[in-house]
Amino acid sequence: MKKRDRKLLFDYLPVFLVLLGILLSIYFMVPRVKGIIEDSIIKNAIVPTVSKGLDRIIFQIEKEASRVGLKKLFENEKFRHWLEDKVSLFLNDDVKYAYVLYFDRDGKIRYLADFSREDRAKFWQSFNAYDARWLPAVKAGKPVVIKQSDYTGLWLTLIKPIKVNGETKAAIVIDFSVSKLKEIQGIIDRIQEFILVVLTFIMISIVVSLYQFIKYKKDLRKMYIDPLTNVHNRLFMYDNMELIQKYPYTTFIIDIDFFKRINDTYGHDVGDAVLREVATRIKNCIREGEDIFIRYGGEEFLVFVRANPYSEDYRYNIIQLAARLRSEVSRKVISYNNINVKVTISIGIALYRENLDIDQAIKMADMALYRAKQNGRDRVEIYNRGLEANDKGISIIKEAIDHNGIVCWYQPIFNLRTGKIVKYESLVRIISKDGKLIYPHQFLNAIRRTYVHVDLTKKVIEYNIRVLRENPGMHISMNLSALDIYNDDIIGYLDNLIDRKLSKRLTIEILESEDIEDYNFFKEKVLKVKEIGCSIAIDDFGTGYSNFAHIVELVPDYLKIDGSLVKDIDINPRSMAIVKAIKYFADELGIDVIAEYIHSEYILKKVLEMGIVYGQGYFLKEPVPLKKRKIA
Repeated sequence: MKKRDRKLLFDYLPVFLVLLGILLSIYFMVPRVKGIIEDSIIKNAIVPTVSKGLDRIIFQIEKEASRVGLKKLFENEKFRHWLEDKVSLFLNDDVKYAYVLYFDRDGKIRYLADFSREDRAKFWQSFNAYDARWLPAVKAGKPVVIKQSDYTGLWLTLIKPIKVNGETKAAIVIDFSVSKLKEIQGIIDRIQEFILVVLTFIMISIVVSLYQFIKYKKDLRKMYIDPLTNVHNRLFMYDNMELIQKYPYTTFIIDIDFFKRINDTYGHDVGDAVLREVATRIKNCIREGEDIFIRYGGEEFLVFVRANPYSEDYRYNIIQLAARLRSEVSRKVISYNNINVKVTISIGIALYRENLDIDQAIKMADMALYRAKQNGRDRVEIYNRGLEANDKGISIIKEAIDHNGIVCWYQPIFNLRTGKIVKYESLVRIISKDGKLIYPHQFLNAIRRTYVHVDLTKKVIEYNIRVLRENPGMHISMNLSALDIYNDDIIGYLDNLIDRKLSKRLTIEILESEDIEDYNFFKEKVLKVKEIGCSIAIDDFGTGYSNFAHIVELVPDYLKIDGSLVKDIDINPRSMAIVKAIKYFADELGIDVIAEYIHSEYILKKVLEMGIVYGQGYFLKEPVPLKKRKIA
C-alpha cells in the first residue's frame, strides 16, 4: 500500500473504529435487551392475565375466611371443589403447579390446597420450599413475581397474598414451567438473530461504504492530480473555485523559461524530468495545507498563496516568496541521464483584491507574467495600475465582439513571377465604439489564454467564411495560434461552419510557438484541420521556436519565411544564408515558400533570384479593407 493510501486509511480509521464500537456495544447489549423484553412480557402479558382472574378468587376467599376462618374454610370439601374449579381455569401446559399456602403464627407454612396436575400435597402438609424472596408477600401483603433458576424446572412463581381482617394469612401460588420460558426465549432469540443480521448488514454496509469512500477519495485524487508532477491540476481548481474564493489568496503564475527549447534540444524525457524537479522545488517553498499548487498547463504552474493582505508586510512577504521561488529553482542545475540543464523561471503575480474572482486574478497574473517575459525572463512582475490599460482593452474587445466590431483587412500574396494574386492573408482589426481602428499588436497579448481570445477567433472564422461565400474566386489565408489548434471547440466550430468547397480555398497559417507542448498531439490536431479540407502554412518560419524536424512531421503546404529575415537580406549576410537554407529545405520536401515583408524593389529582386515564387509586403500591396480591394 502506498504511503498516501495508508495516510488516507489512517485518516478515516477513527471513524470506522467509533462505528465499530457503537455496533459492538449494541450487540453486547442484546442479552440485556433480551432480559428487558422478557421482563416486559412477564409484566404486561403473563402476570396480568393470571393475576386478574386470581384477584376475583382471592376476593371470595377473603370474604368467606373473615366469617369462618381460613383453616375451617379450606377444611370444607365443597369449598375446595369450588376453588379447584376456579383455579383449573388457569391450569395449562404452561402452569406446572398451583396451590394455596397458609402462614401460621409459628412461622411455618402449610398447604391449604394443592391444585397441581401431579404430585399434589395434602391438606395441612408442611411446605419446605420457602424462598426469602417471598417476604414482601408475607410481610407487606404485596404480590410477588420470582424468576426461578433453570435447574428447578420452573420459570416464574407468582405469589398473590390472601388477607383476613387486614393481615396476610395465606397466598395463592402459581408456578410457571420452563416450557413457556423456552417459547418466549425462542421468540427473543429470533429477535436477537434478527438484530444480529441487521447489525452484520450494517457493519458490512459501513465497511463497503468506507471502502468505496476511500476508493472515491483515491479516484478523486487521481482525477485532481497531475500524474507527471504529482501536484493539483486545472480540474481541481475549476471544481474548487468557491473554496479558493473564500480566502485571501495571492495568485502566482510561474513559467519555466525556454522550456520548449529544452524539449526540442534534449527530448521529452528530459523535459518531463525538468517539470518534476521544478514542481518539487516550488513545493519546498510553499506551505502544504495552506497554499494551493496547480499545474496550469504545459510548463506553467499556478500557486495560490494564502497571506494576510492587510498586514504591513504583505507586499514585502509576497516579493520575498517570489524571490525564494526563483532562487530555489535556479540554484543548481537539473540532472537527468548525465544531461545537466540550467533552469530559470518567470513569475507573474496578482496581489489580493476584494471582490476579485479567480479568473480575473489569473488573467492579471498572466499579464504580469507576459511583462516578465518581455523584460527578459528570469524575473518577477507584479500586476499594477500600469497594466490596467489592458483591462480597458479587453472591455473594448468584448464590446466589439458583441456589436460586430471585428473586421478583417486583406493583404494579397502574389505569384512573384507572373505578378498575379494567388490568395489574400486575412489580418484582424477591431473598430471601437468611437470608430477608432485597433491593430492586433494592441490587443492580442492582453487576451491570450482567455475566453475572449476564443470568442474573437470564432468571430474571425465567421467573417472569413462569409467573405469566401460572397467571393467565389477568392482564396484566403487565415491565422490561428497553436492554442487555437489545440482548442477542440474552435476547430469544431470551423468544421461546422465550412463546407468542402469553401475549405479548398482556405489556408490556415499556424505560428509555431512555445505553446506547442507535445508535437505528436499537435500533429493530430493539424491533421484534423487538413481533414476539414484546409491547406496548412507555417507562419514566421526561421526564427524563434522553429524546428526543422517538427516541420517535417507536420507536412505543411507552405512555409512563410519570417519577415525579420526577409527584410534584412540586403544588409545581413546571415539572414540571406538562413533564407537560402529554408528555400533549399522546402524544395527538398516539396513545400512552397512564401516570403513576407517585401518592402523594396531590391528585396523583391533578391527573393526572385533565390527562386522564391510567392511573396507579400507593403512594396507589393498593403492590407486594406475588403470593400477597397478589387478581388482578382
